[in-house]
Amino acid sequence: MEYFLKENKKFVIAVGAGLLVALLYNVFVLGPLGRSAAAARKGLETERGVLKARMANGVPSPESLRSATVARDRAKQTLSTLVTETSFKAPDKFRKPERVSGKAHFENLKLDLYTDLHQKAVNGKLAFPATLGMGDSVSDEEAPEFLLRLAVVERLAQAAIDAEVGKIEAIDGLAGVGSPEEGGGAKKAAYLTKYGVFMKFSGKAESVFKVLHAVQRKGQYLAVTNFEALRDDGTKDLFVASISVAMLKVDEKGALEVR
Repeated sequence: MEYFLKENKKFVIAVGAGLLVALLYNVFVLGPLGRSAAAARKGLETERGVLKARMANGVPSPESLRSATVARDRAKQTLSTLVTETSFKAPDKFRKPERVSGKAHFENLKLDLYTDLHQKAVNGKLAFPATLGMGDSVSDEEAPEFLLRLAVVERLAQAAIDAEVGKIEAIDGLAGVGSPEEGGGAKKAAYLTKYGVFMKFSGKAESVFKVLHAVQRKGQYLAVTNFEALRDDGTKDLFVASISVAMLKVDEKGALEVR
């Protein structure tokens, strides 16, 4: 052995150095890398387990989130378009002026509007009802809504006068007040409120359908929630009609709010 070591000293040293390098490489390089890899694998497995559990509990995957985001953005665009097309722009006179109580402004405007519409009806030689169906009193808190309803009354009655109907028998400016559909009651509408108005009138077929068409004009749009037209005498062009319309008030921001 001693002879072998003397004769092969360089070889033994080289082999020993190689073994030492290998040992050091395993201890200081491969060992930490292996431990890091093991830790990474364990972390990945843990994350996969957490994601799987979340998905089982209804938490969406990243792909689902991306699809939902695209759908939400499309819904926003669609809603904005619909809001524009179905909007009703009330004239400025139906807004409460500063330093004037809402109640006082509503009462004065209601009287002025009735006088104006009644005179137009007389000029057009058609019968007009005794009231606009807006009730006898209103509070300051109710005034903003009642003013909007009064704007709808004007729009609907004016459409009938312009269409030259024979008679406006009745107007109910407070149709549906307090119902869940109109934003009242226990189940108040979250994103959409409808201010409804009802009118009963009579006239020729052309006049009746002119009214139906007129209320759905862009910029002054009123949703027709109910419409009926009946002819008592088949030999006469005279229809008795009733129409219910609604001004749509949309909370565009709230409708797409993430909750």
